[in-house]
Amino acid sequence: MRRGVVLPVVLLVGVSVLLSAAGLFALSSPAAERGWQRNQLAQRQADIRSALEILRLHLGRQRETVLRGGVPELESSWILRETEQGALILRPVDADPSGLTSPLRAESGRLDLRVTPKEWWGRVDELAPFSAALTKARQATSVRSLLQTEMSLEDFAQIEPLLTVHAEAPELQMDGRQRLPLGGDWNSEIAARVAERFGQVASDVLADLSAKGQMPQDVGDLVRVLQSFDVPVADWVEILDAFSFGGEVARGRVDVNTAPEAVLAAVPGIGPAAAEMVSVRSSLSEQERSTIVWPVLRGILPVENFDQCAMYLTTRSFRWRVDFELGFMADDEEDFVSPPDRVRCVIDLGTPRPSLAAWRSLNLDATVQRLVMEHIARDDEEDDDAPRARQPSRSRNRPRRGQPPASDPEPVGPLRAPARSRPPNA
Repeated sequence: MRRGVVLPVVLLVGVSVLLSAAGLFALSSPAAERGWQRNQLAQRQADIRSALEILRLHLGRQRETVLRGGVPELESSWILRETEQGALILRPVDADPSGLTSPLRAESGRLDLRVTPKEWWGRVDELAPFSAALTKARQATSVRSLLQTEMSLEDFAQIEPLLTVHAEAPELQMDGRQRLPLGGDWNSEIAARVAERFGQVASDVLADLSAKGQMPQDVGDLVRVLQSFDVPVADWVEILDAFSFGGEVARGRVDVNTAPEAVLAAVPGIGPAAAEMVSVRSSLSEQERSTIVWPVLRGILPVENFDQCAMYLTTRSFRWRVDFELGFMADDEEDFVSPPDRVRCVIDLGTPRPSLAAWRSLNLDATVQRLVMEHIARDDEEDDDAPRARQPSRSRNRPRRGQPPASDPEPVGPLRAPARSRPPNA
């Protein structure tokens, strides 16, 4: 072959090889990118689960404090691991706008959508305008279900701090033992347990009430019995702590130690006295905080009216909401290197082994809310530019037909818990 022909052939072969290599690289890059993304998402999932486990164990160690009516505490932050990017930091953020139990939020310090009597809604100024929507939400598994109604984001943000679907607690005494069941059939086993705890006279009195069909059916009835026998109020503490009615789990009771004033004021028999109750709570002793009788002992609620509210009260919130951020932070820095994951969870301390009652990602919530607010701002600008009449919408954030509610996001991809153990939404 002549020299002048060899060089073009070599160049042609070389170019072909380069193009083939480039084509193979182009084909492999998307697969490599997808693999890298899957690894990153899997790591995020593992990190979030590690953070949830840290919070579960940390709060679980303070269960006895909760049984005595106290508020558990959180560290300001935890270091999960250290990498070249920096330290992976778990940092709680304030979950209680009222500031009463910051940064935690006591779920029994709120009104439970599922069981709160409908007439209570009208007693709370913030909730009264939405009484109809709240009454219809009996089957709700999340307070965010209200956003599927005609309620706006602004209204929801105002009332959400007063509501929950997690106000439930086991019927336990201060020492963690199960309460003695009353209200059902009187039998020898219950009689023996009452006699062992309070003496034979107390057992005989309850047996007599049962024979007459006057056995107390709730805590209010029990208070009226104590009043009728002129039992000193100081002795009510142990008696009311010892008995339960209607099952092993109580739902919807309001925690007198953590509820905001507006929530307490909705409870029958409290009303305007709620303001004074909130003002003195910080001065309560540990013994006072452990009993629902403390407002009577402090002279805030009259003895003769306590039966009206007793059945709705508790001194313990076994479920606590925690909001937290999880991300990388460089040494000696207070800000995250990149936007962190934001997560909300509810930890249940009702059993000796605490559990995760609910959790979800908050990142999508923040994105959706920002987009909605931008949309509202654009609509306002269009209104200014176009003065023609337009029918106002009561809720600009309602989803279109066939689309999921934008403001009720579920954790997707790696942020979902396994199907076998996935808890309801927080």
